[in-house]
Amino acid sequence: MTMPLVRVLVIAGSPALRAGIAALLAEDAGMAPLVSIDSGGSAPSVIVLDTHAAGPTPADARAAWPETPLVLLGSGPAGDAPDGDLPVAWLGADADAAMLSAAVRAVAAGLTVLDPERGRLPRLHLADQANDIAEPLTAREREVLVLVADGLPNKAIARALGISEHTAKFHVGSLLGKLGAASRAEAVAVATRRGILSV
Repeated sequence: MTMPLVRVLVIAGSPALRAGIAALLAEDAGMAPLVSIDSGGSAPSVIVLDTHAAGPTPADARAAWPETPLVLLGSGPAGDAPDGDLPVAWLGADADAAMLSAAVRAVAAGLTVLDPERGRLPRLHLADQANDIAEPLTAREREVLVLVADGLPNKAIARALGISEHTAKFHVGSLLGKLGAASRAEAVAVATRRGILSV
């Protein structure tokens, strides 16, 4: 069974830049890069927007396609993050084909992505309130959630919190259960969408 192509609209300040980004995306057989969409055409799965040159802004893209996740190149969350709770990826302008493809797939799956090489990007942190959860997370589960979002395995979580690996595993399981998530990645996505984790 073949997976459907991810339709990716590329928006950039110049035709050459659009073509270059589309060429990077085309290296992934699962991507269908688009440099334009006919009026009345179906919305793209994901939008890749270069923010360096003059041209459309994240707000412009959100206005045109309010339900479509964004991958922003050369951007960061400070000051230029689009409004709304849709998944967004922030990558440096030097992102290669593999990074770009991974970011597109991540936002299409409902995740928020921050390029780890960009020092000015903040790590995920806990929001003040948890929304839409029947049973609130405990203080320890909230600590574990931040470490899960940072990609730490149970052993590293245990070391960071000074608890046993078995206890860390228990907290991760409880966290997934309360969030209704089947995996760590889904737990982070759910927590981000519900405002428990924010950037």
